[in-house]
Order: sequence, then C-alpha cells, then structure tokens
Amino acid sequence: MVGLLAGRGFNPNAYLPNFRNRKVGVKARSLILNALGEKPLNTGGLKSETGLSEGSLRYHLKLLERYKLVRRIKSGRKASYQLT
Repeated sequence: MVGLLAGRGFNPNAYLPNFRNRKVGVKARSLILNALGEKPLNTGGLKSETGLSEGSLRYHLKLLERYKLVRRIKSGRKASYQLT
C-alpha cells in the first residue's frame, strides 16, 4: 500500500505497521506529518494548516505519538507537537 500511496502526496511515515490503514487515515496523518515538517505547531495551528476537525486531529496525533513519529511538548497548559 505504501508504494501505491507514495506518488499521491502521502507521507510514507503515515502508513502505520500492525494497524488497519485506511486511505482517509493515511491522508490525515500525511497532512499532519507534512505540516509538522516545517515547524512545531499546536493543535490550533495544525487545525488551520491541515483543515482536519479537532476530533480527527487529536485521534491521529495520539496514534502518531504512540508510534513515536511525533512528540508532544508541554509548556504550562499549552502543548505543541513536533516530529521526532
């Protein structure tokens, strides 16, 4: 599946091993990873960069954290995300 999606703007790291990868999920994770490739962002910044809903954004951020592709950085009550 990675080979099929690679030429269509999908980030190869968005395909998670041992996980049911649907095209819509891979696309959402690609948007997040590509946005974070430029600079660390908080959820508001990611929401405006990717156009994803807050629920979808949080779901995929948790997955990306679990697979150690992104890291959450807390600063007081605020948090931002960056690539690992």
